[in-house]
Amino acid sequence: MHHQIVHRAGAERETLWVLLAAGLILATATAAVGLRPAPEAEAALAPHQIDSRTALTAAEQGLHADLKMAAYEIAAEIAALRPADGTSNGRAPSPAELAAQALPPFAADASAAARGGHVWTLAEAGGTVAYAGLSADPGIAGSLVLLLDRQDDGHGDRHGDGHGPGIWLKRAAEAPPARLDEASLAAAGWKRITSTFTAGVTR
Repeated sequence: MHHQIVHRAGAERETLWVLLAAGLILATATAAVGLRPAPEAEAALAPHQIDSRTALTAAEQGLHADLKMAAYEIAAEIAALRPADGTSNGRAPSPAELAAQALPPFAADASAAARGGHVWTLAEAGGTVAYAGLSADPGIAGSLVLLLDRQDDGHGDRHGDGHGPGIWLKRAAEAPPARLDEASLAAAGWKRITSTFTAGVTR
């Protein structure tokens, strides 16, 4: 006579395999996280710098973006007005000329009034061109200075920080100092707007 033993149905073995697979996945994930390099620490800003991402008002962020774009247009105009023989520098367009072209932030429109109502002036010293915007309402947006090098094409790095033209801010209705260099602006309380990019920003 033939006897066959039939075991009762159960999930013990299947449960064991599921638990082993889950443990393997968890161990692999833990090892992968542990081997990842730590994110870069936030770069410390110098006392005369201010972060464009975290320290500007909404109006100041818009003005900063406009000035970066305007720097390319202005540099192109200066280059176009430079004599073919290169014996002298090209003439920098005046704020009135830029306003006539409706170039932000120089255009005197409703947007400009809502962002501090800046009055723009042009100052030139040697190879430096400076557009200073005196704020009518520093509570909305501070006064600004855009510094350009006459030989720059607008994409250059005027201060060697990798962030393009020099744009400075002071939350006061105050004109910049007569000397338009970094040391003089910093000594007068102006802050250079800079952008720091870390792993937390690009994630």
